[in-house]
Amino acid sequence: MKRYIFIFGLLCCTHLLGADEQARPPRIGTVNFKECLENSKFGKQEQARFEQMKRKLEQTLEQKEKELNEMSPKFSDEYLDSLTPEAEAELKEKFGQLNQEMNQMQNQYYQTLNQANMEIVQKLFEMIGEVSKKVSAEKGLDLILNDEMCPYKAKELDVSSDIIEKLDEMSE
Repeated sequence: MKRYIFIFGLLCCTHLLGADEQARPPRIGTVNFKECLENSKFGKQEQARFEQMKRKLEQTLEQKEKELNEMSPKFSDEYLDSLTPEAEAELKEKFGQLNQEMNQMQNQYYQTLNQANMEIVQKLFEMIGEVSKKVSAEKGLDLILNDEMCPYKAKELDVSSDIIEKLDEMSE
């Protein structure tokens, strides 16, 4: 699918530039999204914020898991035999509630992390798009592609360092 999108993009670019034999070939650059995330100030800040959020959520989950683990030994036959039927039912109900809370927290944990990750990716994608316009104007490029769409590219086409530089300027 990516290959067809790439070919379609090249055809559109060729059409926009004029399809006659006199037309110059499009000048293309590529950008490595992962490199921009890992090496730009914005990317580093967002990764640190994400990791901090992740640690906080993990601590909350670990606390709930600790409560469950402390309650588990109480389900031995010897301990249950020492309880009244009402106390045993209450213990089982409390354990079931803790289990349910733990499952809900885990689901919420994954949803929160996925949402935060998507927000970071979306924001960076928008920033790269904005910065790409400036870099393409400075370098005289007609098109900047995400290098994941390119099965092969010459190193000279990579404008990731220029994009990162502009992203850093934008972050300041």
